[in-house]
Amino acid sequence: MNRRSVLKGIGAVGLGSSISGLAQAQGRGNSGGRSQGAATEIPISTQFWTYNNSEMSVAELIRESADAGYDAVEPFYIDDEDAVATALEETGLQFSSAHVGIEQLEDDFEETIETYSEFGADALIHAYKGGGTWESEESIIEWAERVNEVADKVAEEGMEYGYHNHDQEFQTIDGRYGLDIFAEHANDNVHLQLDVGWALVGGANPVAVLNEYSDMVGTVHMKDMTEEGDFTEIGEGDVNMKAIANVARGAADVDYLIYEYDGAPEPIESLNTGAEFLERWNGPRDRGNGSSEE
Repeated sequence: MNRRSVLKGIGAVGLGSSISGLAQAQGRGNSGGRSQGAATEIPISTQFWTYNNSEMSVAELIRESADAGYDAVEPFYIDDEDAVATALEETGLQFSSAHVGIEQLEDDFEETIETYSEFGADALIHAYKGGGTWESEESIIEWAERVNEVADKVAEEGMEYGYHNHDQEFQTIDGRYGLDIFAEHANDNVHLQLDVGWALVGGANPVAVLNEYSDMVGTVHMKDMTEEGDFTEIGEGDVNMKAIANVARGAADVDYLIYEYDGAPEPIESLNTGAEFLERWNGPRDRGNGSSEE
């Protein structure tokens, strides 16, 4: 299992004022793990929210994911631990990560960690934080400190804890994105899960966001969307998914590329389409223009 090595002292450079291209990102140093600038294949996973309309169990989705060619899976709940354990053992897959709300860890830390560590998860991710959190610097800092506290406890168990963005994190406060403020105040062990589709809808350039936080992003949700906020199949929206894959392989420090299509109308067809796309564009060779331009 590849473990992300996080550089110390991430700077507080705002995305609004500093957009770095692929060439600049490739020139950055890295204290360990994946070499910067190396076109390395990254394991692929899929978020099970994609298949929420399928009425399939978690174990059934694990088997479908293995057949499609995914290396791992990312659930947002567990329905039957024994069935899930059997499916993982029989397919050879494991959890790349899992969406686990911060309240669950605050209320039942030991059992939650034990369950997900047994299934191989390297990272647990809080999927959404609303309630006006992203409307002021003070509330963002308060949220970052809460995540820090849980991330420190999770790190003691050999795992990471982190946060998954939507579009609201790209509201600006005094010329800076809310995500910039969060990143400035997050500890080095906080795992940022970048959802590139929601970043685009928020008004950001997802490739530039990945470049800017290449040492903080541990996993990437490969979700395609239109600028207007409509969900699309991967490769059919307005996100430059090919450039995202190239930057993730060549400049960032990403453990998994995770396919997601919120509420896919044809779930299993989309499951296979996502695997095919990621296998095509996430390989040992540079297959395209890794520019940060969209």
